[in-house]
Amino acid sequence: MNNINDVSETLLIPLYARALETLSKNPVINDRKAVEITEKLNKIFSTSNSPLHRQLSKGKIRRYSNKKLTAFLSVRSRKFDSYCKDFLKHIPNRTIVELGCGLSSRFSRIDNKTVEWYDLDLPEVIEIRKQFFQETKRYHMIASSVLDFRWMEQIPTKDILFVAEGLLMYLHEDDVKSLILKLQQKFPGCELVCEVENTFVINALKKERWKKKFQRDHHLGTDVTLYFGIQNGKDLEQWGQGIRFLDEWTIFDDHEKKLGWMNLFSFSKRLRKAQWIVHYQLR
Repeated sequence: MNNINDVSETLLIPLYARALETLSKNPVINDRKAVEITEKLNKIFSTSNSPLHRQLSKGKIRRYSNKKLTAFLSVRSRKFDSYCKDFLKHIPNRTIVELGCGLSSRFSRIDNKTVEWYDLDLPEVIEIRKQFFQETKRYHMIASSVLDFRWMEQIPTKDILFVAEGLLMYLHEDDVKSLILKLQQKFPGCELVCEVENTFVINALKKERWKKKFQRDHHLGTDVTLYFGIQNGKDLEQWGQGIRFLDEWTIFDDHEKKLGWMNLFSFSKRLRKAQWIVHYQLR
């Protein structure tokens, strides 16, 4: 695991969240693959020099509100799962591409025996994925930066859903715009479900004290921060004709009991959409 760069370390937290939630009482998500992976990683992480690794091996994602964060990340993953299932509901042999997949095991939860699936991430992440996942005729891994658009040549050109969970906010706005416009050009009619950050969060992280706190809380390197944010789900429609806003969802829309006091954020127009999911069609 020592060859993972600072940004890619972020793949570990959602993985452990799904595993811990799966093992909890009345889990909001069932991810046995995440449990299997973390059990193997724990044997390595328990003696690691990394504070994050040692903490994760003890079943702790964060010192405070561990259960709330576990539920938060798992509810988010459950919603992405739901978007994928809805996409396959009427045409089961469509294609789904997970951008910045990290150690996502979504294919194992979604597989309907006909979907064509592509997981894309940086080469060092895919190298690690291959220790836990095997490619098949319908499941593929692509080792590439999402911004090196040559990866698109490997994807079929119709009936595609692109999924970006915990990715776009780490990119600069110009890069996000280039990516979306290229997806629209290369795969007309495709859909995109992506997690987005609010601009007020991005602006807050420009202040050194909030940036350091963010990095400390998430055990991130000093070069890691969030760059891209929007204020409204329809903002991206301004980037080009044919970018169509379909719907959006916030973590508090499900009123999940495990979120406890965090559900109070649903009454705040500002905090309710600090981070949320938006669904687009790119025509």
